[in-house]
Amino acid sequence: MSLIVEREGRARILDPAAIERKLALNTFNVDPSRAHIRIIDHDICLQCEKQQCINSCPANCYTPADDGTVIFSYEGCVECGTCRIVCHVYQNIEWTYPRGGFGIQYQYG
Repeated sequence: MSLIVEREGRARILDPAAIERKLALNTFNVDPSRAHIRIIDHDICLQCEKQQCINSCPANCYTPADDGTVIFSYEGCVECGTCRIVCHVYQNIEWTYPRGGFGIQYQYG
């Protein structure tokens, strides 16, 4: 599936493979002692019909579990905050900035 983005009145199609290549340029300094994002209550995920966090995360950090809950891996998070925004109904995602020196380091290319 391609994403269509309108910029300066012109529509562009973003190739998911191109997005993956750009994400691969980034480096992550993972804080093993503290996740900067966490799912507050996994049982609440069972009530969520759409589970938009799975489909909206550009880094694919959210995956569905066999029991209907959501598994989150913070190690590849790009710190965009999209998950927190799409979970506005249940407010079940706790998002804080990583501690100093940890998190994503963007490299543009």
